Amino acid sequence: MPRFGEQRLVRADVSAAHRLHFRMFGVADPAHFVHHRWMRRELAEERVRDPRRILDAGCGTGDHSFYLARRFPEAHVLGVDIDRQRIERNRDTAGRLGMRNIQFEVADLERFDEREAFDLVVSIDVLEHIAGQAQAMANLAAALRPGGLALFHIPCERPRPAPFSRFLQDFHEWGEREHVADELSAEVFAQRVADSGLTVVRTRRTFGYFTGELATSLFAIPYRNTTLNRALQLAVSVPCRGLALLDSLELDATRYAVGVTARRPR
Repeated sequence: MPRFGEQRLVRADVSAAHRLHFRMFGVADPAHFVHHRWMRRELAEERVRDPRRILDAGCGTGDHSFYLARRFPEAHVLGVDIDRQRIERNRDTAGRLGMRNIQFEVADLERFDEREAFDLVVSIDVLEHIAGQAQAMANLAAALRPGGLALFHIPCERPRPAPFSRFLQDFHEWGEREHVADELSAEVFAQRVADSGLTVVRTRRTFGYFTGELATSLFAIPYRNTTLNRALQLAVSVPCRGLALLDSLELDATRYAVGVTARRPR
């Protein structure tokens, strides 16, 4: 299997300490790890074997794009994001890795207009950042070929404050600025996926209070971008990884996010 997050080994903006940590423990951020394990589980359960074209909608720093390009070397992966700086950095990283089956383009998902072009569409913790979420969802559904698979993941309405909320003011302020879509329940989001014309295969709740959400909160306490905080995050990332591993067991009744797997009817 390809190693999730491998681009950290070649990116110019990643410190030597972070590279060493990645070699030893993998991706530090527990939220990224929970997302990745959910995606891998869905790909395995749906027995995705040989997609020809894959879209990573809202690719950000490219974690899922690079992983999918390694996992499906015969496929062409397109990562799109509205942030031009991230796209340019991802292009540079792809060149450093020598990956030829991956492409990055600037795109606004509310205006994305490719039709029946992809066998697999992945959009993980992106749609909550889009005010016109329903339109973006409809565009992504239309981009799937008949029979194609879509994997969507978003945070949901919070049933109770997150662990250590009183220490997370900076992180919550960022979330309030960035999460511009309506906050939805898991059930309403799944219905929105169905309303886009896709058939929902399953919904799976993620980020349990004492597992994934607790790990995310611990990691986010030293949120401000300082040298000390980056060191603290590396220190707490190992126990947070253990909590993140437990998340897929679905032991917590209180959960903060949802993944929806859907197909476009043939």
